[in-house]
Amino acid sequence: MRAWALAFHLVGVVLWMGGLLTFSRILGYHARESPSVRPRLSFIEGRMNWLVAVPGAVLTTGCGVWLIGIYGAAWFRVARWMHWKLVLVIVVVIIHFVLTVYQRKIARRRPDEPVSRGLAASMHGTLGLLLIGILLLATHQPMVQTP
Repeated sequence: MRAWALAFHLVGVVLWMGGLLTFSRILGYHARESPSVRPRLSFIEGRMNWLVAVPGAVLTTGCGVWLIGIYGAAWFRVARWMHWKLVLVIVVVIIHFVLTVYQRKIARRRPDEPVSRGLAASMHGTLGLLLIGILLLATHQPMVQTP
């Protein structure tokens, strides 16, 4: 049972982070592309978010909670690395929300209105760093205390 939960958790992570990284990258193109292309970019961003990133987030969090339940409360209390991983995951959730709001705001604008690239670019880089931190914590599991 644990192997299935972990497998689906990892599939969710790939979908979520891949979707978010692509979503944030395409958002950054709004500043450089001509106004005639911007409505199509908004459509692609919406699809990437709602058909890839959001289902990935749901699968990741659902299977993550399932895994924590499998391991149990005693394990969770001493798995300090997991506490830090969850803090980073919460930051990813916040960034996902911010990018979603930003994309919807851009989609409602007139195509010829100027769009800043700064937020999307900074969120893209931050997501990459968060992914590295989460992967390092999950694979090396530092701060493990033996009961």
